[in-house]
Amino acid sequence: MSHRRWIAAAIVPLSLGLLLGSGLAQEKQKGKKPITITSDLLEVNRKLHSAVYTGNVMADDKDRGMVILSDKMEFFFDEKMEQIEKGLATGNVRITAGDRRITSDQLELFPREEKAVLTGDPRVWQDNDLITGTKITIFLKEDRAIVEGGPSKRVTAILYPKPEGAEKSKSGATGEGEKPAAPKDGS
Repeated sequence: MSHRRWIAAAIVPLSLGLLLGSGLAQEKQKGKKPITITSDLLEVNRKLHSAVYTGNVMADDKDRGMVILSDKMEFFFDEKMEQIEKGLATGNVRITAGDRRITSDQLELFPREEKAVLTGDPRVWQDNDLITGTKITIFLKEDRAIVEGGPSKRVTAILYPKPEGAEKSKSGATGEGEKPAAPKDGS
C-alpha cells in the first residue's frame, strides 16, 4: 500500500511537468504551489512505464494559471519511471491559460523537444481572435507554432482589430484622438 502511494505521489508532479512546460522541477524546489491532477481512475504500470488517468481528468497548475481537462491523460516514462518521454491527452481536450483557450480532440506532448501537437479540430483563442486547422504544433522553447490545414480544411485565422487607443490608455498615455475638452466659455 505504501509503495502505491509513493508511485502516485511521484507520478503527479512528473505528469504535470510535461504538460506545463520546462523548468517545473526547478520551480517546485523553490516552494511553488503544488499541481493537482484529479480523475476517476489512475492506473500506474511500472512494467509498461506508464501512468493513465481516466475519466473527467483535470490538471490544475495554480502558479501558471493553467487548467487542462480531458477524458484521458497518459504518460510514458523512461525505464526508471523518472523522466516523461511522451504525454497524451485524448477526448474533449480543453486548456485555459490566462486569456488563451485551446480545444482539440488530442494533445501529444514531447518534453525533451519541448513540443506539443494538437490534432482533431484544434482551435486556439486569444481574447476574441481564433486560429483553426487540422494540426497545430507548438514549439515551447522557441515560442513559435505551425498551423497546418488539410485537403478538406484550410487554416483559418479570425483576427479582430484592437482599438487604437487600447494599448496607450492602459499605460495612462493620451491616445491620438483624445484631446482635453475645451472650456465652455470659449477661453
